[in-house]
Amino acid sequence: MLSYHWLTNLAMFFRRKYLRKALNIRCHKTSFIGFSVICEGSNGFAQHATIASSYLGFASYIAAHSHIQKTRIGRYSSIGPNVKCIFGRHPSSQFVSTHPSFFSLTPPVNLQLTEKQRFEEFPKPKDQKGRYTISIGNDVWIGANVSIMDGVSIGDGAIVAANALVNKDVAPYTVVGGIPAKQIKKRFDDADIEFLLGVCWWDRPLPWIQENAQYFENIERLKKITNEA
Repeated sequence: MLSYHWLTNLAMFFRRKYLRKALNIRCHKTSFIGFSVICEGSNGFAQHATIASSYLGFASYIAAHSHIQKTRIGRYSSIGPNVKCIFGRHPSSQFVSTHPSFFSLTPPVNLQLTEKQRFEEFPKPKDQKGRYTISIGNDVWIGANVSIMDGVSIGDGAIVAANALVNKDVAPYTVVGGIPAKQIKKRFDDADIEFLLGVCWWDRPLPWIQENAQYFENIERLKKITNEA
């Protein structure tokens, strides 16, 4: 009788093979892409990268040893190595104990000391269908060893420095770092950020991006050719 582990590996082998052929996706042989994951195409999954119950926009990639769950990721985003999503919350004030038995109707142990849910352990989903509780925008760079708390939204163009703990929303085109993550600076001035969010270049057709990629090294050049179009 075939073992469950062997069957899972076999199913994942054919899953990766399909993704490579159908969606031009680069998958390392040790990566795991859950069957509920939606990929737009041209994505990348490095060694031991794991993603489940998530959405991955066009050209976004997951680096080695990262574990992503219940997350919607936009287009052209870079998820660095050893990035993790952290789910569930515990009360840290007023409650005498942080143990789930005192506030949860579904504690992880066989002991329930409340007849009603007294603390919201999990945030509301970011989408109408209730699939994703973490949102990472377009053109986002998440550095190595970053931890992202459940319920967080990271805006378009943001950068999260290595080793940060993101426990609150990050504004578009903002660089954050530290434990917990705090704003370090904005990548551009407000006028340029407004321009980039208005252009939404990641939603442009790929031929347009290919034709104008040479201008992406300098925002002033991109603004000029966009205004001339």
